[in-house]
Amino acid sequence: MNVTRFWWLRHGVVDGPRGCIHGPDAPILKPEAWQISGLKRLLPAQALWLTSPAERARQTVKSLTHTRPMPQPALMEQDFGNWTGRTHRDLEAEDPQGHRAFWQDAASNIPPGGESFANQCQRVAANVDALATEHVGIDLIAVAHSGTIRAALVHALGLAPAAGLSFVIDPLSLTRLDLTPGGWRVVCVNVTVQLPGL
Repeated sequence: MNVTRFWWLRHGVVDGPRGCIHGPDAPILKPEAWQISGLKRLLPAQALWLTSPAERARQTVKSLTHTRPMPQPALMEQDFGNWTGRTHRDLEAEDPQGHRAFWQDAASNIPPGGESFANQCQRVAANVDALATEHVGIDLIAVAHSGTIRAALVHALGLAPAAGLSFVIDPLSLTRLDLTPGGWRVVCVNVTVQLPGL
């Protein structure tokens, strides 16, 4: 049976202020050695590596493998447009009513100059389908973002985008989705490596 396995990894913890909507150039804090070794034990030894072009995703790939990944622009995080680089606190202070209104329907609303989560779901779904068609029956490790992985879950489970926002996707967590001849199968969501001894 040809099963195409998508091993989704969220990038490492961003080195930047909390509550900030980070842009594509934001770097990550260096992962701990036990995190890297733990993730390597979870991942297949032979796989095609894919990455969002964002710096934080590319840095995460470099910490895990010497294999050169295939950049996938469609796996970028949701584009928050004019809000990129801003903190939620500043946006709330600047336009309390508008900021709150956005989060009342965060899946459908579009940040100024950006895209909605529903739009992100469409581009991620198209990319996943293309990858699954091109690479049948192999393991694909995709290093991306929380929004990207939620969008992949929306696609696999046939959910409305709003439901996808309910998933917690932590930094350096693993989510695995398998495409079988009978459809998608969710193997795990948001699995994180624990510090040895805990």
